[in-house]
Amino acid sequence: MALMLFFPIQLILPVAKFLQEEQDEENDMVRRMNNLVELQQIREQLIEKSKAHQKAIKETFDRKAKVDNFQVGDWVLKWDAFKEKRGNHGKFVSLWTGPFVIAQIQQNNTFILHSLEGGDTFDSPVNVQFLNLYFV
Repeated sequence: MALMLFFPIQLILPVAKFLQEEQDEENDMVRRMNNLVELQQIREQLIEKSKAHQKAIKETFDRKAKVDNFQVGDWVLKWDAFKEKRGNHGKFVSLWTGPFVIAQIQQNNTFILHSLEGGDTFDSPVNVQFLNLYFV
């Protein structure tokens, strides 16, 4: 009874269950082996849950991801980051410039752009994240 005065019942029941399980098993080695088997089963369940979660996240990302299939000769608009950074553009001012023509595809999703008249417009390649297809 003195034990109940100091500890709430929620703490006593798990301890009593643990002591009962410990007395039921033959020896410490068998108990340790059973604990290791249970631990491995829990790990396998968590790995499966993790894989299912990763698959769900990938499917969600793939649904929202934009597929960029730009080809040479496509008309594109270029994001004008300079206008955006200045912050003095109006609400209805377009931050896209162009249209431009893709003249050459380089590695790592970069493109050389030309103006519609055919001259080089930019000295350096433009990354795909700053391009958007121009529909006529």
